[in-house]
Amino acid sequence: MKIRIFMLLTCLILAGGCASDKGGSDNSSAQQKPQQKDPEVGMSKDQIIALYGKTDRVQASSEGETWIYNLNMGEAFIPFNFGYRPKIRIINFDKDGKVARWSYSK
Repeated sequence: MKIRIFMLLTCLILAGGCASDKGGSDNSSAQQKPQQKDPEVGMSKDQIIALYGKTDRVQASSEGETWIYNLNMGEAFIPFNFGYRPKIRIINFDKDGKVARWSYSK
């Protein structure tokens, strides 16, 4: 009886080790992931909010506003993630509230 239970557990462990959460080839998973659209010069603040949502970091100056988005903040809290590099998107607006320029770090 103990041998049967041991064999059953062994088979379950081996079958579980073969399981995968990957649903197909690499091409299908790349197609399922939505691409993030880059901002364009001349876009309004409402269009940027529609693309990326609101940001908590807004810096105002006499030339306009700068919005800063943190792209990978969640990775900073992974234990022993010594290779963490912050990725940010910076969008500069002119006085009229239109995108003047933008950049992001990879």
